[in-house]
Amino acid sequence: KTDIFVIQKYIEKPMLIKERKFDIRLWVLVTHEHRCFLFKEGYIRMSSYKYTLEAEMMENLAVHLTNNAI
Repeated sequence: KTDIFVIQKYIEKPMLIKERKFDIRLWVLVTHEHRCFLFKEGYIRMSSYKYTLEAEMMENLAVHLTNNAI
């Protein structure tokens, strides 16, 4: 059992920048006393492909990924 968690949710209807899906990464530390500390430097990642739900593009498993490494 662990007290370390990563919380995230897939957004089904994402906002887009230039027709590409993106995510914003920020880090927050929450202590046992419920104090929150926000790391002030985050970053934005963008997908390599334009966002689409067309069947032929859905065969590409990386079409919606914003990760720079898998």
